[in-house]
Amino acid sequence: MMVVLVILAIALLLGGPAFTDLIRDNRLVSSVYGVRATLNLARSEALARRDRVVVCPSNAAGSGCLDSSNWSGGYLALMGVDVSATVDAANPGRSRIHWESETNPAVTVSFTPKLVVFDTIGSALGSAGTFVFCDERGASKARGLILTNAGTVAASVDSDANGVVEDGAGNDVSC
Repeated sequence: MMVVLVILAIALLLGGPAFTDLIRDNRLVSSVYGVRATLNLARSEALARRDRVVVCPSNAAGSGCLDSSNWSGGYLALMGVDVSATVDAANPGRSRIHWESETNPAVTVSFTPKLVVFDTIGSALGSAGTFVFCDERGASKARGLILTNAGTVAASVDSDANGVVEDGAGNDVSC
């Protein structure tokens, strides 16, 4: 019985840090998938409804866009609005398509430019950039999503094998 307890204690001692990294990796991946799904939904709605859709960091109530490159507090997709608009239930031309109230507090999400605008053909002209997802481990574990002017979204990769993913211009992301 003691041998089993010793083996179990050793396994937990060695497996604990790996399990912590697994949880942190899953938090990052979950945040990446949430933003990616929102961008794909917004582009799809812009195409289907032939209307402009804005995706932006949201205020705490989900009623409007913030002028910020920090998307960690949540984000929303709005249809039929200008870039400074707020959700207005009395105006049917203003429609909130999706609202993510908050990303995981252990993950920071940043994007420059500060918002994404999909036009009626699904393009994101003027909105191209890289979403960067970071946690306390820094750039070596960061993830990225590259949004192109065509409106497509792709995962950032580490093409130069230095341990840090690159943005759309080929530069290492920073946290």
